[in-house]
Formats: sequence, structure tokens, C-alpha cells
Amino acid sequence: MRYFQAFRIAGVENSIEYDGGLKSSEAEPKRLIAVHVEVEKYAATDDNEVQGYHERAKVFDIPEKMFADELNDATSMSAAGTKRTSVPVDLDIPAGESFKVAMKCAATAVDIRGMYEYEII
Repeated sequence: MRYFQAFRIAGVENSIEYDGGLKSSEAEPKRLIAVHVEVEKYAATDDNEVQGYHERAKVFDIPEKMFADELNDATSMSAAGTKRTSVPVDLDIPAGESFKVAMKCAATAVDIRGMYEYEII
């Protein structure tokens, strides 16, 4: 069975903000299948990044413009498709460890929201 856990991150200028993370335990060991992300807008400078970490190891570091823009897609008739972008991860998270998403903002704060898609193994 697949489960989903929501997250929201309020971006802060010149900072990296982390969500609470998806935690694995002895009772519920987890396999992270994918992270689904929506960004609120783009920074004009194109230097913000959505990051994913398994503990301290960076798993992905993706420029925000690789994700569909919520504001533009919601109002544009020509922008077909979903506003949500999926990042495949396929990671078994050992008990006691976690996976976190982070928003690294430069001069422009950008908020993101999304969800972890996972299984209990």
C-alpha cells in the first residue's frame, strides 16, 4: 500500500529551510518512492533550489525552474499538465533515520509544498 505525507516549507531569503521530514522507525520502516513538489513562484535570479537529504547526504539538488510554477500554470491556458512535479527517490530509510526536503533560497524567498510517497516495508 502507498502512503502520502504532506509537507510545506516557507522560504526565507539567503537561507536553507527544512521540513520535518519522513521518519522511519522499527515499528514502521519506510521506503521512500518519490517526493512530489509544487513551487509557489520563481525567483527572477534563477538561483533557488529544491533539495532532498537522507540524513546528511544530499540526494537531489534541483533548480526551482525545473518545477511547474503554480501561479503561471493556474492561469495559463497553454500550460497543459499538472502543477506537481515528481522526483523519484526509491530509498529504503533505515529505522531511526529520516529524509528531508529543503528549500534553498537566495535573495528571493519562495514557498513550496508537496508530499512524500512511501511504503511501509
